[in-house]
Amino acid sequence: MIPADEVVLLSFPSGNRDETAFPDPDCVQLDRKPNRHVAFGVGQHRCIGSNIARLELQVGLEEWMSAFPDFELVAPEAVTWATGQVWGPRSAIVRFPHSKSVSRS
Repeated sequence: MIPADEVVLLSFPSGNRDETAFPDPDCVQLDRKPNRHVAFGVGQHRCIGSNIARLELQVGLEEWMSAFPDFELVAPEAVTWATGQVWGPRSAIVRFPHSKSVSRS
């Protein structure tokens, strides 16, 4: 039992990694079906910007894959992870063995 006036933090990231709800929860699987994650909240507390965020992610991934179709993770064990309310990779070393040249301005 939680005492009255006690501060409680609901950890959304841990719910999104529940192995009883998500087979292989640590694997990035963009086409996972069903995918009942709560990254954007849920119910009446759902993020009003969730649809635009999904579109931005889709466009970003499409552009990345167009520019760098042959990238690979160099050392999966060396990936560092951000924790807290936003869970995800903080740093990862990738190699671009056959990608076309990209100019930077």
